[in-house]
Amino acid sequence: MLKPDYIVIHTAAHGSHGVDYDTTAAEIDSWHRANGWLGIGYHFVVRKNGTVEKGRSLWLAGAHAKGLNSRSIGICCSGHGDISPLTMKQLDGLLTLVRKLQVKYDILDGNVIGHRELNHLVNIGILGSAYRTTKSCPGNLVDMDVLRRLLSE
Repeated sequence: MLKPDYIVIHTAAHGSHGVDYDTTAAEIDSWHRANGWLGIGYHFVVRKNGTVEKGRSLWLAGAHAKGLNSRSIGICCSGHGDISPLTMKQLDGLLTLVRKLQVKYDILDGNVIGHRELNHLVNIGILGSAYRTTKSCPGNLVDMDVLRRLLSE
């Protein structure tokens, strides 16, 4: 991967019937391999206890946000953002990780986006219409505006 311009936040969307799960990087790797991919598409996974697990090498383009894979770092948070919000420990771990990556790669707060926000990039002409998504990822209970405000503090 060349210098990333974006950090794209996801949740694993692993859960049903009102229960979400603390998914591991190894589990996601297994799911993605079952889809015929080379392995986990995210560069990092943030567990519910705030632990950060490594996924795909940062030297490799991700497989997490069609249209931005070669220009972004993908971070997946365990759980299902339409079932429950990030835990406080998870949010702390995510913020710490994102801040480190922002400093290392000079990524602006405004370029830390949720997967669903690819549609905004389509609307303003950064991405073509083929990259529009119907996903709510990282979930309706994950407020990206709040996350960006916390990053700026």
